[in-house]
Amino acid sequence: MLKNSKVVVVGGSSGIGFAVARQALAAGAEVVIASRSPDKLHTAAQQLGGRVSVQQIDVSDEQAVIEFFACVGPFDHLAATIKPQLPSGKFLDNDVAAVCAAFDAKFWGQYRLAKHAVRHLRPHGSIVLTSGVAAQRSYPGYSIVSAMNAATEALARAIAIEIAPIRVNTVCPGFVDADTPIAGRADYVRKLAPNLPLNRLGAADEIAEAYLYLFGNTYSTGSVIVVDGGVTC
Repeated sequence: MLKNSKVVVVGGSSGIGFAVARQALAAGAEVVIASRSPDKLHTAAQQLGGRVSVQQIDVSDEQAVIEFFACVGPFDHLAATIKPQLPSGKFLDNDVAAVCAAFDAKFWGQYRLAKHAVRHLRPHGSIVLTSGVAAQRSYPGYSIVSAMNAATEALARAIAIEIAPIRVNTVCPGFVDADTPIAGRADYVRKLAPNLPLNRLGAADEIAEAYLYLFGNTYSTGSVIVVDGGVTC
């Protein structure tokens, strides 16, 4: 499906981004993974093998984003899978500086990536942003997470109109297990979201399949693909 294409995964050194990179490689793509940590990038590249290269990037730095894409050159698909440290305190207790930093990383980071990817994307290409289940249904302590995820989905729908025929979509993951499962996380999620129909957390590989679908489906744009195990039901 992705044979002879070039896929860029920002956030590709771990979690969902790593799974997207692995599946894209298996589908025949050349893959560029990028993140802030050179150590994590090189470890991930060794694990992935194949046609993978690494680039360090700080998405909070617009000039760094511009230089990143100039270095990458022409490519076909961008997956933005940024996951900063997300504040999860009560609205009235949140530190505004921490909230702004998280919003800058996840929302404005994806904004910068989408904006400066366009001139390097091939005409049939696509951008896939990442929101999260709190955009669809909020939970106690998740006010800023809800806001940044909803903003991401709105951004993708808006720019899908402006930059067509380049396609822009969003994947909205539910609660996903970390690379190394965290003890007690499943119980924590059940308290937040007691209606968990599949009675488990998602796996990164399950979420990654949605990105691959959106890369390949040439009639999908302005869409939000929710992969949440039914938690929003």
